[in-house]
Amino acid sequence: MNGMTLVEVMVGLLIGLLISGIALNALQISRTLSQITSEATALQQDANTAMRIMGRQVRQAGSVSLNLQPDVFEATALETWAPGQIPVLFEPTVENSTDAAAGSSRLPAMAAPVVAKSTGDTLLTRHENHGENLYRSSTGTVWGSQDVDCLGQNTSKQSLTSTISSTFFVREEQLMCAGVAGTPQPMIGNVKDFTVRFLAENTSVASVKIESASSLSYMAADALNSGSPAGWQDVRAVEICLELESPLAKAPDIGMAYRKCNGEWQSRRNRLVFVARSLFQVRPQGS
Repeated sequence: MNGMTLVEVMVGLLIGLLISGIALNALQISRTLSQITSEATALQQDANTAMRIMGRQVRQAGSVSLNLQPDVFEATALETWAPGQIPVLFEPTVENSTDAAAGSSRLPAMAAPVVAKSTGDTLLTRHENHGENLYRSSTGTVWGSQDVDCLGQNTSKQSLTSTISSTFFVREEQLMCAGVAGTPQPMIGNVKDFTVRFLAENTSVASVKIESASSLSYMAADALNSGSPAGWQDVRAVEICLELESPLAKAPDIGMAYRKCNGEWQSRRNRLVFVARSLFQVRPQGS
């Protein structure tokens, strides 16, 4: 019986090793691409979640309840108004200013507070917590509110708060939020940068003009704080930027660059980075 020669065995082993190497390499590439895709999706979902929560609070900053039956008018005076023309009252318990007037019960609707052990910018928003009778069942109601802070809360020490406040900041690469209860909790992780800019009407403070809207200016919190107290009243929108980086997945280095939150261009190298930037309009306030 004729068997295989040593050369044929070696050639067979070599072909088998080549096929095994190609298969293992393809498997490794597939696993790497799967991990990159999964991590990129997770970063995008985290950024979208954070932006949605912060955007809701920014849009409501400074909003107040609408009293459809104000008691500041005499009952006889209301009878003189034509149907559909009875006045309503905006209850101004929140104002868009860092400093409330002396003796005033109003609270700042927006600010950039100093938070211990935080990195990057900070953002605080407030709006009135509108209490109303909520239907618990078909037979009864309970006094409560559908307004919530960034953590889905509207009570402190089991009592309904008069205002809804949310404070956003970064600590140890986690985007944190402190709501009405006062205890900060993480929203998302892997945050490398958190930048907040305010779009405000022209004031006396230094600013950077926008060519397409000459009456508006981008301002940092420091510029607003150094100006007059009314500077925060002029804020019309808030631009929020988040830079997230995956600690696990490494993307191929193809010489690409990305724009950081501060506007500078930086080489991506082999890092998996996601930058999200959104502009949220502040809800107009009644007066």
